[in-house]
Amino acid sequence: MAGFLTYYLFGMESCDMLSDNYIHEVIKKNNHAFLLGLQGNNLLSFNPHTLSKRGLSYRTASLTLRNQEYAAFFNNMLDTLSGMADQERDVCIAYMAGYLCFFTIDQSASPYILFRVWQDLPAKCSSSRMTCHRRKVETTIDTVLLRSRCHMEPSQLNFEALTFVSRKDLSAIAYLMRQTIQTTYKYRISANEISTGVRNMQRQNIHLRPNNRFYHLLRYRIEGTLPILPAQKKKFYQDYLSDEHDYMNTDQKPWYTYPGCPEASYLSFEEIFEQALQNSHQLLENLDSCLAWGMDREALFISFLIHRYKKSSLRFYLNPKELKYI
Repeated sequence: MAGFLTYYLFGMESCDMLSDNYIHEVIKKNNHAFLLGLQGNNLLSFNPHTLSKRGLSYRTASLTLRNQEYAAFFNNMLDTLSGMADQERDVCIAYMAGYLCFFTIDQSASPYILFRVWQDLPAKCSSSRMTCHRRKVETTIDTVLLRSRCHMEPSQLNFEALTFVSRKDLSAIAYLMRQTIQTTYKYRISANEISTGVRNMQRQNIHLRPNNRFYHLLRYRIEGTLPILPAQKKKFYQDYLSDEHDYMNTDQKPWYTYPGCPEASYLSFEEIFEQALQNSHQLLENLDSCLAWGMDREALFISFLIHRYKKSSLRFYLNPKELKYI
């Protein structure tokens, strides 16, 4: 649970930390697939108004991916990769590498972001207000991270390029996801449904750019006609956005990974980000060893156990009414 740009920045820095190994070369040759993988489950949850023919909504599938065992999910993804042609396989390896980066920062950042949301709001508040505030926290962190680590403002980014993928590559990724989800969760999702989710993600991310003319047009004229949830309105990026509420926790105030946690954490978001980078580097190096050198998968999946306590803590923070917006 982090913002769009946080996932992007994290993936770029994770890739830069890699040695000149097999995974690094595959990512360089299939950069667009890697960038799409950095958004992880979001390709299943950016169109929450659409239901599949079997009654499974994108938001339900996305939530299930968060709550199930990631190790089994990625193990089945590797099984699917083993039966693919070389070119398609490389595309999907790059996508999987991005997905691993998404997993790492998502599990590391979610407890802190959820704590800040619940701390700032009254005990009884509407689910839409809660979700809108979470979007505000995520967008502020996105903007401040982009400025501190890249010395850029959101308007300087090409949002279209961050989610672009060719039709051929998308077909391979859709096959990978369909097979993996069906094997792991017994859900049947068509290639068209996944492609639609990606297209909606691309369109909405274009709308989030800090373009003042488009923003005012969207706000006053056509906002009601676009498939954007109320919570998405808080995701519009603004240049020179300040962190007046210290969402980056630069003052290192105490926060807790779950209600009733006996030990407080004083990590800033920058420190959370840096620690997650170390974890993602280990995951990607282990993935390289599995694919290039035939290392046993056990070493790769042991890394997932490190994050299980964070994953299990999320359920304490999630309001059932809020789940429909995730």
